[in-house]
Amino acid sequence: MNTSISAPCAGRSFVSPIGSSKPYLHSAIIGAFLLVFSLSTASAQVGFIAESVVASPGSVLHLPIKVTEFDSISGFQLSIEWDTLVLQFDSISNFDLEKIENFDWALDSIHRMSMFWYADDVYSGFSTENGHTIFTLSFTVIGQMGDSSWVSFVDEPLTPEVIDYNDNPVPIDFTYGLVQVQENSAVVPAFIPPLKMQIIPNPCREWCDVQLEVSQATDVIVQVVNLAGAVVYELESHLLPGHQDISIPAAEALHSGGYYVIVITEQGRYIKRMLIQK
Repeated sequence: MNTSISAPCAGRSFVSPIGSSKPYLHSAIIGAFLLVFSLSTASAQVGFIAESVVASPGSVLHLPIKVTEFDSISGFQLSIEWDTLVLQFDSISNFDLEKIENFDWALDSIHRMSMFWYADDVYSGFSTENGHTIFTLSFTVIGQMGDSSWVSFVDEPLTPEVIDYNDNPVPIDFTYGLVQVQENSAVVPAFIPPLKMQIIPNPCREWCDVQLEVSQATDVIVQVVNLAGAVVYELESHLLPGHQDISIPAAEALHSGGYYVIVITEQGRYIKRMLIQK
């Protein structure tokens, strides 16, 4: 595994070695701009999706990482983490983006994964269809019956960033995977449209709106789960097609800290991370 890759285009090198004190793509500046850009633009968000699965103790789990709206993208960097008491990382494989030579990854001392990739021609970028698997993470399930682990896209060691062919930052949308350790293994597909979901504002202080775009009438259960896996808030609702808002009284029901908001329907589940700051 290489730990340093440079872009092949003179005057446009935007990759630095993993583990550097300065993540590539001018993170300090772009990170702030990306927040404003993601709130103000109506353009499509690039989605990164970790599958949710049920796996038996001692089994080998192959977890695909998929993308949506991956159109004319010239580069990205990501960080992924999981519970190392439940999942033991084995390998990364099934790489299916343009040129594996342009992809690199590393694990830090607490087994968080950092990775980056850039297109062979960064001036035109690379596109792929929705639901395409860009790589697969393989784990040995070392947890016991009843254990679970999130496979989450996180902000460290590298801040998540995506750049398009014009060298502009692109908004990012994440679906986290939940691995549940049970006797019988079965893949539970990550929830993809007909439902789209945002949390506004995030971080939030007194309230959070779970904003949903629904293509067909459906019954939903909305859960707020703390980092220990306990459900701390739950409601049920019947949604009609169109834009729907579900308010969560953060000031009354939740303490400061990180949570996951899970929307459950008959078709599956959709998961987003939420931060409460009081």
